[in-house]
Amino acid sequence: MRRPSLFTPNNKRLSLAAASFVPLGLLALLVLRLGGCTENSSTGSGVDRNPSSQVQPAGEEFLISVLDEVDAISNIASPPAPTGGRENSDGEIELRTILPSADHKLQISASALDTTFIYGEITSDGYGAVVTERHQYPKGLLLITVRKTHGKSPGKVVSQTRKYVSFADFRTDRAQQSNVTEVYGLSRDTIVTHVLRNGILETYTFRLPVVTRIVNPSDGSVRVTSRFGSAGAVVSEVRDGAGLRVQLRRNTGLTDGSIVSYTQFADSSWRNVRTVGRADGSVFRDVTSGR
Repeated sequence: MRRPSLFTPNNKRLSLAAASFVPLGLLALLVLRLGGCTENSSTGSGVDRNPSSQVQPAGEEFLISVLDEVDAISNIASPPAPTGGRENSDGEIELRTILPSADHKLQISASALDTTFIYGEITSDGYGAVVTERHQYPKGLLLITVRKTHGKSPGKVVSQTRKYVSFADFRTDRAQQSNVTEVYGLSRDTIVTHVLRNGILETYTFRLPVVTRIVNPSDGSVRVTSRFGSAGAVVSEVRDGAGLRVQLRRNTGLTDGSIVSYTQFADSSWRNVRTVGRADGSVFRDVTSGR
């Protein structure tokens, strides 16, 4: 039975603008915060589910968006109490299922102004991607967001986001906005994030954990999430307002495009989810859980 190792996060980065007239005390504070991340740019060829209560610097926005998408895909693929599985010799529960093909897209959420579907696809470079397609009407205007997410060796997760403002543009794949984000972890907490948008490749290196704090407006509960790199994976540790760990999740990608999410919960139970898209539009999921 697999068990995750323990990790100790630090803190996150904040971008520093030109500040020649900033008071010395504030300038010193900003310099201290700057050490957590570096950015490089060079010329190159979503579904928001966990909004942060604070403004995020540019690189963090893309990193968090990819991890939120992976988290959502894992949760879609893993009901809290799966049925129809089998128990192996170690007492672990295994569940393997295939979600419907693209001809019968699985609707995972629906309301009058917000509907989301999920299905599988093989990318042009041969990876099995999981696709989420979200139809919204912000301010009464149509917005279609398509995200294709897949793994990539060694341990990387890639997510392409394309946004359309009409069904005609969607059918002809004429996106108004698009970007490709690649995320992977290194050792000593470091996360590397590559973002390709508008023909520019931007690289953000987070040497300190990326931390967000979210307050639930309905009940006032607090969730603090620290994201950091460890041995090639990206780890997300969630704690409550009292500092108690809620869960620890480790995300990696595989060579066939699979996304693997290993989660340890507060009660010491764990769950491992491998999800991959297929050429016929279906999504394969392999879920193992235990204590």
